[in-house]
Order: sequence, then structure tokens, then C-alpha cells
Amino acid sequence: MGIDIKKVEQLTKNFNSPEYQKQLRKVSEEFAAWYVYEVFKKMYDTVPKSGLLQESFGERWFREMLLQQYALKAARTDLKDLSDMIYRSLGGKAMSEDVNSAKSLENKMNMLNALNSLISQNKESGE
Repeated sequence: MGIDIKKVEQLTKNFNSPEYQKQLRKVSEEFAAWYVYEVFKKMYDTVPKSGLLQESFGERWFREMLLQQYALKAARTDLKDLSDMIYRSLGGKAMSEDVNSAKSLENKMNMLNALNSLISQNKESGE
């Protein structure tokens, strides 16, 4: 059982195809959304519950779906830089705009610092 060179060449050609890049962009957004969802979920878990009303299965399910949609929306709009960083780190082509501009770099650093502070706060609280 050897390596089929034609299949390897075909896969290499597909990495540069627009369809592959489109799928890679989508996966990058979904991964960023998953990360943001986890942050939202941890934030929601810190809200004190009174215990007056029991939480139903439907309410938990709806809240999880709502947080997932919020995270997906944030990854596609406000946290687009995070999605772009993931996209490029997975081998995505750089967009036509200047992605290394000073303003873009500053925004990325601010976003990463904010996410890191949330993670460190979460670790300090023991969760």
C-alpha cells in the first residue's frame, strides 16, 4: 500500500481553490464561535440563582442555543479579527485588505488581552 501521488497533488491543488478557502473560513468562524460560547457559558454560570423557580430542561436547552447563536454572531461581526487569525493560522489566504496594518494589529492584541484576562480570572476562581 503506497502513497498515491495523484491524490496528494489533487489535495494540494484543492487547498488553493475558492471552495476550500470558503469552507476554511466557515470552520474558522465556527471554532471562534465555540471559544466565545465557552466564555459566555462561564459568564452565565457566575450569575447567582435564587432557587425560587426550578430550571426546566427546555429552559436550559433554549439558553444553550441562545448562547451559541450569540457566540456565532459575535465571531462573525465583533470578533471577526479572531476568526481571521484562526483562518490564517489554518492556511487561509490573506484577504486583499492590509491585514498587518497597525490598527488591525492593535485591535488583535486588545482582543487577545481581553480573552486572556477572562481565562485567567476563570482559573483564579477555580472553575
